[in-house]
Amino acid sequence: MLSALLLLTCCLSAPPEVTISTDSITLGQVISFHGNDPRSAISLGYAPNPGLARRFQKDEVLAKILAAGFPTDDLQLPDAMLVRRLSQTLDREQVMRVVRDAFARQYPSGNIEILSIDVPTTQVGTGNVEMSASIPPHSDPSGPLFMKLDIRGSNFVRTLYVRTLARVEVPQPVIVRPVPAQSRIQHEDVQWKQTPLQGAHEVVASLDAIEGMVAKRDIDPGTVLSMDLFYMPIYVRKGDAVTVRATSGGVTVSATMRAKESGKFGESIVVEHLSGTGATTARIIGPRTLEAIQGAK
Repeated sequence: MLSALLLLTCCLSAPPEVTISTDSITLGQVISFHGNDPRSAISLGYAPNPGLARRFQKDEVLAKILAAGFPTDDLQLPDAMLVRRLSQTLDREQVMRVVRDAFARQYPSGNIEILSIDVPTTQVGTGNVEMSASIPPHSDPSGPLFMKLDIRGSNFVRTLYVRTLARVEVPQPVIVRPVPAQSRIQHEDVQWKQTPLQGAHEVVASLDAIEGMVAKRDIDPGTVLSMDLFYMPIYVRKGDAVTVRATSGGVTVSATMRAKESGKFGESIVVEHLSGTGATTARIIGPRTLEAIQGAK
C-alpha cells in the first residue's frame, strides 16, 4: 500500500510531444508541475517557427534543472521531447487579394486578370496575419512572375515567393500604318489602345518622349511603340551649313550659318556667320535647322 502511494506521489512526467503558442519555451510548458513549483519558470530557450518543432533530449533538460540548483529526483521523462509551435495554414484567398492589389498599384489604369497562382501549403502563426505583395522590378508581366510576399503576425515575420501568371492590359501606343526606317513618328501614325503588356520593353509614354527620334527599322501596323525601336540621330554635324531662324514680333527671318559643333535634336550648339565673324547659340529643331536663342550672343 505504501509503495503504491509513493509511486503515485514521487514522479512527474512529461509527454513526448507538446504544442505551444509562445515565442519562448519554459519548462512548465513541457512538464505539468504542481502548484508554484519554481522549476516551471526555467527557460528552455526560443520557440520554433510556426509549423515547425524543436526536440529536447532528456539529459539536456535535466542538466538545465540541475544548473538552476533544483532537484530532478521526482521527474520521469522520456528520452526525447518534441515541442511544436501552434500554427495555421496560409489563407489562399488572402494571398490572391494582396497579389491583385500589387498589380493594381503597379498598373492603376490596367485591366488585370490573375490566370494562375501557386500558393504552397505554408504554416504561419496564429491570430491576425497581415501580408503584402510586390512585383519584381524590370520583370515581364506577360510571363511567370515570382511575387514576393511579406507576411507578418503578432509574433512572427516571414517572406515567401509565389509563382503568378497574369494578363495585364493597359493603354499603349500602337502603330496603325507602316513607318519606314529612318522616319519620325507622326501623330496620325499612332492610336492608343488597351493592349496586353508583352516583354520588359520600355513602352513610349507619350510622343513627346520620342520627339526628334527616328525609327531604327521598318515598323509594321499593330506594333506597340517601345523606346528600343528608336534612336536619336545627329541632326547637325560640325562644319555643316545650317539654317538659323529667329522670330520677333511675329516676324521670322532666316540666315545661313555654319555649325561649330555637332548636335542632336533639342541640343544647343554654337553657330557662326559664313564669313567667320560673329557667333551665336541656337537650338536644333530639325535636320540642319536651328532656332536662335533670344539673348544669346
